[in-house]
Amino acid sequence: MQARALSVAAVCSVSFASSKVALEKSVCTKNRRTMADDERKRPADAIDLTEDTSPREKKMRESINDVAKEFICPITQELPFDPVMAKDGKIYEREAILEWFRKKDGDATSPSTGKVIDTELVPAVQVRSAIESLIKSGTIEGEIAEAWRKKLAAETRVKDTRTKAEGGDGNAMYLLGVWYRFGENGLAVDKAQARAWYERSAATRNPKGMGTYGESLLCGVGGRRDDVLGLVMVTQAAGLGSEVGAYQIGQSFFEGSCGLPKDPSQARFWLKKVVDGCAHKHLSPNGRANAAKWLRELDGAGD
Repeated sequence: MQARALSVAAVCSVSFASSKVALEKSVCTKNRRTMADDERKRPADAIDLTEDTSPREKKMRESINDVAKEFICPITQELPFDPVMAKDGKIYEREAILEWFRKKDGDATSPSTGKVIDTELVPAVQVRSAIESLIKSGTIEGEIAEAWRKKLAAETRVKDTRTKAEGGDGNAMYLLGVWYRFGENGLAVDKAQARAWYERSAATRNPKGMGTYGESLLCGVGGRRDDVLGLVMVTQAAGLGSEVGAYQIGQSFFEGSCGLPKDPSQARFWLKKVVDGCAHKHLSPNGRANAAKWLRELDGAGD
């Protein structure tokens, strides 16, 4: 088994010396699967073996195929981007196994065996390196590799954007806020983080950042509600062309909410800006539909 692990390391140019035990556990599990493993639908081969492949190369590729299969997360059925080893000896996507533990009532159990296990997770750094090397070299191909590449691209996008944000780029701060709020580009949903980035963006006078920070304040997203500061933010943002800013003011005047009275004239003024098109578009399609609907109601009713 050790020789097998080392042969795979040679193929993918990755040293597994510092995590020999972790890799052996990952590879060996195929010889001691439980009934739960057998019943689980196994993914298709990660590597295509063509007729032109020599017997020696085919045997080596089959060996790599076996290892690639053992890297697949039993929960997501994908190659993990942030792999960890659980106490059951299996490799999982970190967020997937954490979510599994969070949703379990009572003692934590293994998704693979169903047995009670400790929730301690060990980062599988060498597994991540092996997966990346195998995919970049083209040894692992197909949909499973493409899905992993997309995660890598998202990670790079977040890293680059974070660098810009830390350098004072207000739009980059706004984008991080959006990604944290909706759990995009591999980031877990964190509304407090989203609000913090919106606030930093607003401090740079970025119209989108000001509008979404004001919205967070008015709706209590990621923190306590503050109508006074929220109205100040969305009003300033709307003046700079923020679609969300204009929408929030228009809605408040239409409904008579957030401390503002019902005012059809003011509501029509701001909602019309949304419908006609603002300079900085960052409102959801549903929000635009609401603005158009409310404007029709106001035009039909008159002042």
